[in-house]
Amino acid sequence: MTCYRLAGRRDLFAFPYPIAIWRDPPSSVEFVKNLAESYGAVHIYTVGDVVTRNFLSQGLVPTSAAIDEKTRRGVKMEQLNLFKRVIRVVNPPGYITEEAWAAVEEAVGGGVVIKVEGEEDMLSLAFIKLAPPRSIVAYGHYMGALIAVPVDWYRSYILKLFDYLEKC
Repeated sequence: MTCYRLAGRRDLFAFPYPIAIWRDPPSSVEFVKNLAESYGAVHIYTVGDVVTRNFLSQGLVPTSAAIDEKTRRGVKMEQLNLFKRVIRVVNPPGYITEEAWAAVEEAVGGGVVIKVEGEEDMLSLAFIKLAPPRSIVAYGHYMGALIAVPVDWYRSYILKLFDYLEKC
């Protein structure tokens, strides 16, 4: 069973790890595209409605994505037909539920959009842990930055955040 709950130190999870891109789209997406090319990335996973929409609108289809369709900016998700499969999960704020974890396990293979009832934010950690080598996980930071995590470079550091999660 793989289920995690945020128990404390919420401040550690709000930190903009590790590459924060403080540019508006399309420049932010172009930055990640250039990073992916120089890094030799094979996979890009997006977490969040705005991030996923920005990538799609720039013609950069993520390997897989996680969204909750509840953005403060009123973004309507389109182009989801570019993904082969939609997996619906329940994942409350501050959690990575067992079913959400299983969905990410499937999504790292590609072609999946995970539609979350609840909140998708914590799924970025699951993507970082489960993504294959040569992957980038991209998600939005609440202060407006696009965060890009080349997993080969940063996985071992970011996985230390699991020390601050309780198993549920």
